[in-house]
Amino acid sequence: MSAIFKARGTNSIGLLLIRLTVGSYTLALGIMQASNIQTYIDKVKVLEIFSPNTSFVIGFILPFALILLGTLYIMGFFTPPTSLLLALISLLKILARGLSPTVGVPFNKDIIFFICFVTTLFAGAGVISFDVFLDKKKKKAPPAMEPPKSALTEEAVSETPKAEQTPPPAGENETKPPETGQG
Repeated sequence: MSAIFKARGTNSIGLLLIRLTVGSYTLALGIMQASNIQTYIDKVKVLEIFSPNTSFVIGFILPFALILLGTLYIMGFFTPPTSLLLALISLLKILARGLSPTVGVPFNKDIIFFICFVTTLFAGAGVISFDVFLDKKKKKAPPAMEPPKSALTEEAVSETPKAEQTPPPAGENETKPPETGQG
């Protein structure tokens, strides 16, 4: 029955599948756009969201950014900042194209990608990623050495009066029986 009802478990495989699928799409999209860069620059200029010079810069840089970010996303390397940048790019695409870009398409596919990027932004890359190696280095750092709580530190010793710092004479520590008035 555990194969049918699985409420508990690790999310690493699911995060890996999200990273592989969406990262591969992002990488392939960047490669396609970079292979014909002038056509992509013209597409960005046609949107008329930015000035022609800004459209040229964005159209030139974005394909190479998608290649780099898609590769990092697949590897699970610097996943939170990579996810944030890819989520911002997806959000800008959603705003530029709208929720339903063409007739007959129920919604913009970039909404799904945006949700996947936000998921990995907050959940991380999972155990199957290069981010795990960075986290292990942080955990292996030696903890700060603190003195035991029962031991007196130099500050505590210097704050106590001199009478308390010297031990009492040897004869005063012994307990004497109480003296009674009967003789």
